[in-house]
Amino acid sequence: MTPLDTVRAPGSFWTPYLMAAAIFLSSRIVITLAILFAEIYIPLGTDVWTAGPHWYQHLLRWDSQWYDLIVTQGYSYSGNPDDCQSVVFYPLYPLVSYILKTGTGLNSGDALLVVANIAALVAVLLLFKLVREEFGDRIALLTVAFLSFFPGSVFLSAGYTESLTLLFIVAFFLMLRDERLFLAAAFAGLAVATRSTGIVLLPVLVWQLWRSRHHARGSALFPKAFSCVLIATSGLWLYMIYLWYVFDSPLAFSHAQAAFHQGTTLPQRLFGALTLQPFLKMNLSEVSPAGLDGWFFLLFVVLIVRAWFRLNFAMTLFAFGVLMLPYLTLYGGPAGFSSTTRFNLVSFPLFLTMAELADRARWLVPGVIGISGGLLFMYAALFAQWQWVG
Repeated sequence: MTPLDTVRAPGSFWTPYLMAAAIFLSSRIVITLAILFAEIYIPLGTDVWTAGPHWYQHLLRWDSQWYDLIVTQGYSYSGNPDDCQSVVFYPLYPLVSYILKTGTGLNSGDALLVVANIAALVAVLLLFKLVREEFGDRIALLTVAFLSFFPGSVFLSAGYTESLTLLFIVAFFLMLRDERLFLAAAFAGLAVATRSTGIVLLPVLVWQLWRSRHHARGSALFPKAFSCVLIATSGLWLYMIYLWYVFDSPLAFSHAQAAFHQGTTLPQRLFGALTLQPFLKMNLSEVSPAGLDGWFFLLFVVLIVRAWFRLNFAMTLFAFGVLMLPYLTLYGGPAGFSSTTRFNLVSFPLFLTMAELADRARWLVPGVIGISGGLLFMYAALFAQWQWVG
């Protein structure tokens, strides 16, 4: 009998949650060891930004520099499409970090890490709650394990938006399950204020509104739907109002993306995606994070097909949306499938589907976790030394 089989034995209410937390924290040990290893054996990349001398500050890389800049100096925008500018980064994560920095005296980088790591732990515990109440403790623990040791999960501890976004997404689905649609809409609004991925929650919310239409009188349905959609998109349109007021450009966050993609515009990237150009750049023989992104994209497609038959439609629709959003807006550019692991980290139905499959062949679980943990070690080590952008 394994620990997963004994979770339902009589005992403390908190025991399963402690197990979920222990699994997640074990994966953070892998990241810590990877950073310490990288300091000794992997050379530091060139043209780097140093957040501080401490080992944990190696988790402040790449986009973290932009968030740190926003926390310390606020947003800036010149209107020049050739310049990389901070307005492409959504405001809620740096805002929360700024509030923490101001209230505690932490420096900006440490505040970014504290917000990200606390959000990650809470998100994992809420995810465990969401899954266990429908699928049971064993699949819930497997879901947490597959998410925690997933190679891209280094970004749950880095100075990035993924952990806060995941927290709001899981909270959204908890509220959606209980048909508390206004609260679900509020969490969707918070998610889209944190990361563009949050907009994928809108069609899920609309689907749930349509399903519940028979419970509302005809005259009350439209106001309820309109209010929910307005709240769910508030993170985006409030940010656009801010950009309009300060920089006279409500779409600055979109226009400025071109500089991060070698000058390619959104229509150009969309055309590239629709003509399947990302697949022409796919190199499945390359054993590196960039090369493995193509394999992960194909794996996610398979898992979403599986989810169609095993999960509810809302979760499957969400996972499909998370996969397609960067494909249509980014992958058609010069980077191809780069960052697939990071973009899909918040797509928890993928890991739930993996858990449901693994529960049917439990002997595979140690091997899958071992391989994932090894890749997590590699990804974290390369990220810590500016050798992989993520």
